[in-house]
Amino acid sequence: MTDTPNSFPPLPREKTAEGKERLTGVEVEFAGATEAQTGELIAQLFGGTATDDGQHCVTISDTAFGDIHVELDITLRKRNDLPFVKEGLDAFRGVIPVEIVTPPLSRAQIEQFDTLCPALSGAGAMGSRSGVLLGFGVHLNPEVVAPDDRFTLDTIIAYAMLEPWLRMKEEIDATRRVMPFVETWPKGFVSALAGGSFDSLADVMHVAAQHVASRSQSLDLLPLFKHAEPDLFDEIFDIEDKTSPRPTFHFRLPDSRIDEAGWSLLQAWQLWRQVECVAANADLLDALRAAWATHDAAWFSRGSEWIDTVDRLLDEHAAKVDT
Repeated sequence: MTDTPNSFPPLPREKTAEGKERLTGVEVEFAGATEAQTGELIAQLFGGTATDDGQHCVTISDTAFGDIHVELDITLRKRNDLPFVKEGLDAFRGVIPVEIVTPPLSRAQIEQFDTLCPALSGAGAMGSRSGVLLGFGVHLNPEVVAPDDRFTLDTIIAYAMLEPWLRMKEEIDATRRVMPFVETWPKGFVSALAGGSFDSLADVMHVAAQHVASRSQSLDLLPLFKHAEPDLFDEIFDIEDKTSPRPTFHFRLPDSRIDEAGWSLLQAWQLWRQVECVAANADLLDALRAAWATHDAAWFSRGSEWIDTVDRLLDEHAAKVDT
């Protein structure tokens, strides 16, 4: 399809190593609309049949995109140690998010699915900034080119270099910053990625295992690790959180601003596209890694200084992605 000003620009690598279009799963969190209301709206827009399982989960079968699930946040639903779970989730609606989970979508399908956001806003859906306790997010699950592809490894390094700058650009909601769902990558992991040499995803996994103890990172690599190297994953990671293997990144950083005028999933898409555009620019990635070595070696350095460095290098390489 031809890009229009509001369309989703392509990622720098549009195909997998097998020559198929890379797909991306989408997850959107919000309050203010129930699972049933959301399921009905999805069926109206994209076809299909909504079925409520009675356990705070609605499945809309046979939509234009396949089966879509709408549920109260699955992580919290399964936490029996939380008092409000024991007392009943309905009483805490507005704090626990409703979450839409799509199957893997093409870029054109994501653009079509994005039309749901203003419809949900019109139906009363609320995003992160509608209340002090509403730490809701958007998750993207971009399919990797291939686990051991050089581009996949460089994307991981690029994210390590860009994360503080991305957080500044996104202006993450204060509630989400203090919740254990979008933690920053440990500095030791960033330094190891910036200064290391990696020929395979297994090489990255050995380093990550020394620094990553949960799935609560703003870019969760564990589903990809488990997909690519299941035996190695079980050997070197001791993770309490259930990890389902997927050939994707799990990008959790962006806020859900579904009720704000002019907001769309394009915001999250462009944040991720920025990462991949840096990964595709070898000169820029080398410059960032060299700059990190200097920053990391300094006795006194502020996080804002690294953000300024990233911003300058992106400008020098004409590599900023517009949102």
